[in-house]
Amino acid sequence: MPTREHDVLAELFRWRPALAADLVTGLGVDLPDVREASHCSESFTDLKTSEYTGDAAVLLELDSGRFGVVVEVQRQEDTDKLWTWPLYIATLRARERCPAMLLVVAPDRDVAKWCARKIETGHPGHTLTPLVLQADNVPELTDPKDFLANPPMGVLSAMFHSGGPEGMKVLQAASDGTDLIADADRRLARRYVDCVLAVVPQAARDALEALMMTESEFYSDTFRNAEANAEAKAKAEAVLTFLHARGIAVTEAQKERISGCRDLAQLQDWIARSATVESAGDLFG
Repeated sequence: MPTREHDVLAELFRWRPALAADLVTGLGVDLPDVREASHCSESFTDLKTSEYTGDAAVLLELDSGRFGVVVEVQRQEDTDKLWTWPLYIATLRARERCPAMLLVVAPDRDVAKWCARKIETGHPGHTLTPLVLQADNVPELTDPKDFLANPPMGVLSAMFHSGGPEGMKVLQAASDGTDLIADADRRLARRYVDCVLAVVPQAARDALEALMMTESEFYSDTFRNAEANAEAKAKAEAVLTFLHARGIAVTEAQKERISGCRDLAQLQDWIARSATVESAGDLFG
């Protein structure tokens, strides 16, 4: 049964088909200049009554002609895919009369390793080796402007890198980037916020939710002060959550110091530093 994470990852390629070109190029596939990218049917039904449906399919318009990309989101090992993946490529190739390749997005490292195995089709010299997306193939977006320029890539960046050394910067870029999107389209911004929250681990999800504070709609000092305190509390929780996610121990005294801080600039600095410090004590240095 497809999960929310599965559906979101497939949807990214329907929203921005050119994402497929960006990713396969990063995997070492030489594509001439792509003039256009469009979503096409991901149904790969054969001539019998069986129906086979992939997760997404993209057509790339190149100077030399068209190129098809079958996109599969794989969250667990599934031996059936060893039989259906070659069918997907062959059907797309026959239907669109163009070359086709397979791109697999597997968030779990062990599942990704399984997906990357060679598939022997039985015909001499015809072996399928899926292109499997890894963290090394996805840019680490730490600038909100980069998220704004390519939100689907930003979602993948958050998924693959939110638990890494620069994880807090990646999450901050996602938070600030969706704010930039909201300036033009609040509904679209909410969709991308939902996407990021659906694909990142729980610890990163908690930290990101703490970072995403709405703009003030209050005018009296009483409400403004209350909101400022809420924002400070959320930022403090983000610091503690990220330190916990990195396995860094925090004493009760240190926890009280972080939780009791109401200096938003200081808290923001601690958020950034929590991505690189070796101990909680280094945070205050």
